[in-house]
Amino acid sequence: MNIYHMSYTQKFVGERMAMLSFKGCNFECIGCLRKRNECDIYAEERKYIDWNLDNILTELEELKPHRIYLGGYEPTLDPDLIMIIERITKLGAHIVLMTNGGRIDMEYAKDLKKTGVNEIIIGIKAFDAKKHLYYTKRSVKPVLTAIKNLVTLEDAYFRLQIETVLIPGINDPADIERLAIFISRIDPAIALFIEPWIPLEGVEFKEPEKRDLIDAVSGAMRHLYVVSYHPLYSEINEIRKTPRKAKFIEILPEQ
Repeated sequence: MNIYHMSYTQKFVGERMAMLSFKGCNFECIGCLRKRNECDIYAEERKYIDWNLDNILTELEELKPHRIYLGGYEPTLDPDLIMIIERITKLGAHIVLMTNGGRIDMEYAKDLKKTGVNEIIIGIKAFDAKKHLYYTKRSVKPVLTAIKNLVTLEDAYFRLQIETVLIPGINDPADIERLAIFISRIDPAIALFIEPWIPLEGVEFKEPEKRDLIDAVSGAMRHLYVVSYHPLYSEINEIRKTPRKAKFIEILPEQ
């Protein structure tokens, strides 16, 4: 089992939500946030437990989350992932797998759906092949192939969403619009989520300007029916100073 961390909130956009984070990745992203902070950057409290799957499931049973996200580094590297999903499905929550898509071929996609995954979010760091190779040290082709495969499996109980990161100099608004065009040629109803780059100490990329985020969203909306986005990290920090906010708690292995 590669799960190393768990975080949850009892109130996030009207839902109880939990995130299980997995160790190990097949990409080598220049600005990997996890390598610099493996925990939840928004968490305000910590709890420590004897770390095994049974105890993790016990915590989830007490929380009764509406949604459970499987993310972190790259969950599909965990040889126990299918078994873990099978056990999580018994909780009755909406299960979302967050992946870079690099290891999802057609058969594995079918297995994930059959096991109980309700939604897969594929993250594309850059649509441009050269930029993707530079940033991740891996080809973007398997990721794009995974999108084409997964869209054929969509139905009323299984959803595909694409996520991309707005990174100045790597994945600019024009790059994101080209991604939106690619997606629209497959199916314009596929949802796209745009995540602004979170600035990190020691990494050359800066936080995008608000104008860049607006341009990225508006450019993508020319081609897709559903485009959403996350506020800038600096905006989130301001929001979290207000009394009304979602409270995140993280659960870690006992020291």
